[in-house]
Amino acid sequence: MGALARGAFGVIQGLYILSLGFSETVLGTILSARMLSAAIFSLPAGMFSDRRGRRPVLVTAGFLTTIGYLGMAIASSSGLMILFSCILGCAEACQVTSGAPLLAESSTSEDRGRLFGVNFSLSMGVNMVGSLLGGFLPRQLRSLGMVRSYRLSLALFSLVTLLGVTPTLKMKEEKKSRAGAAELIGGAGDEIRQLVQTASSRAVWNLLFYNVLIGFGAGMVIPYFNVFLTRKLGVESDLVGLILSLSQGATAVAGLIAPILARRYGTVATVVGTQLASIPFLLLIALPPNVYLVSFALFMRSALMNMSNPVASGFSMEIVDAEKRGKMSSLMRIADNVTRSASAVVAGYVMANWSYEVPYFFTAILYVLASVIYWRAFRHWNREDRVSSRRAADAAGAQ
Repeated sequence: MGALARGAFGVIQGLYILSLGFSETVLGTILSARMLSAAIFSLPAGMFSDRRGRRPVLVTAGFLTTIGYLGMAIASSSGLMILFSCILGCAEACQVTSGAPLLAESSTSEDRGRLFGVNFSLSMGVNMVGSLLGGFLPRQLRSLGMVRSYRLSLALFSLVTLLGVTPTLKMKEEKKSRAGAAELIGGAGDEIRQLVQTASSRAVWNLLFYNVLIGFGAGMVIPYFNVFLTRKLGVESDLVGLILSLSQGATAVAGLIAPILARRYGTVATVVGTQLASIPFLLLIALPPNVYLVSFALFMRSALMNMSNPVASGFSMEIVDAEKRGKMSSLMRIADNVTRSASAVVAGYVMANWSYEVPYFFTAILYVLASVIYWRAFRHWNREDRVSSRRAADAAGAQ
């Protein structure tokens, strides 16, 4: 149910905020608050998840999601919207830090890959349905007025998220010992030290820098696709939902092709090649004032840019030892969310004061730089490199 609401909010939220008379700069600040709070709360959410269990954190995520979405639907002031956006960021941090570990702990090594694949496909499919409904419902309620139609649609989808809490409440989990406040504070210190230790590797630094560039570029355009289609091309909300849902479907299908390409051409070549191939389509979105060309370009950009994400995620886990993979995941989430948060504000200001097209050219430059860095850092990276790198790190740690 959370994925359904996310798909709908991805279509409606930006249009609703602008329909209230706020500028793109304010919209960027509201979107930024969510991503920044997700980055900040990733660490404490992960710590609580490890020490108190996955179930209470996931239940908290469910209720926070409902509160955040409903608050966004009801609020009319920018201050309240920023507050509820931060609540949504906290919910996202709780979901991300507990969802994947729960799936891993609930499966065997033989069926784990299949379980993650089914979960991804199901989530993407429900997200597509949410995008379609998010575009369709406001159009049917247009007789109430633009603002009211968006507000009522957002409120209905926010209440749907409560249905997703029910299965989590019924979930059984082995009880973990309750940690006191002093232990939790000490655990936070240990967590930070382990994060710093994980980030000490040159390979990790290169990967984090790559993620910073990709995140900054993505934050400038992805949250604004719906606004671009509506404000620049005059597309109605139902067609916006259809276009975004089709792009999500393309991503899901393309994600099945990436592992085949990785086996044939290698992981690094696949990641760099597909991302560079997406850049002409990214620029094509900004150039022609034609909804059909823009829709096709958006479809291709989403498929090519995101198809290698599973492969790249798996590779990021290979460059560190098994016991550091959780910390590596946290570092990447923090880097991604913080930079997306900053670039969402920048893009909002640019669109409000310059044009809607300029962020796409900035993003293209950042994507090219990121791809070059990834290629230069990892083009010769293979299993022998990983083994020797780990041995060197172990030797340095023993001195």
